[in-house]
Amino acid sequence: MARRTLAVSALSLVLLGAAACGKDHNTATQPSRGSSETHPAACGSSNLSWKMTLLPGKPHNTPTAMLSAAHKGSKPCAFDGYPGLEFWVGKGPSADAKPKMSAPVHLILKPGHSIEFPVFYDAVGSPSESCDVSAEDDPRISVTPPHRAAHDYGSLAQLTDTQGHHVRAQVCGPDDPLLGAPQMH
Repeated sequence: MARRTLAVSALSLVLLGAAACGKDHNTATQPSRGSSETHPAACGSSNLSWKMTLLPGKPHNTPTAMLSAAHKGSKPCAFDGYPGLEFWVGKGPSADAKPKMSAPVHLILKPGHSIEFPVFYDAVGSPSESCDVSAEDDPRISVTPPHRAAHDYGSLAQLTDTQGHHVRAQVCGPDDPLLGAPQMH
């Protein structure tokens, strides 16, 4: 009987100690790293709706277009990194975008919210040079989310003007397209 009382007392002390070391209701606590509250699943193509808008004018150091992703899912998702962006024509020419700076991106995208990336590239070219990806070939624009799953092949995005009309993409010049820092909306 004494052993049983000692065991129950020891177990009670362990439980009281664990409760005392647990959540403090007077301060904010962060869930453990493995918890879905801390870091939800990565945003996949099934969660995102992509569009790309060609911006008017061509001032120096301003984006040519804006790539945006709207979260159409029902739960928050993690957007950790830059999306993959490719302009391509069948088995022919292509141009892949890369980040303009190596600043990390770690965002939680809530349902109904969106994220935008400015895209910098030459869409006009000069009369003396040809474009790597020409508008006359009506190239496709493919977007993949960062840290995508193996079976996630991305989505096609339409390039439109600011009024929403389809515009044929064109990538000119010696430089690859660059993605600027994201903006949440």
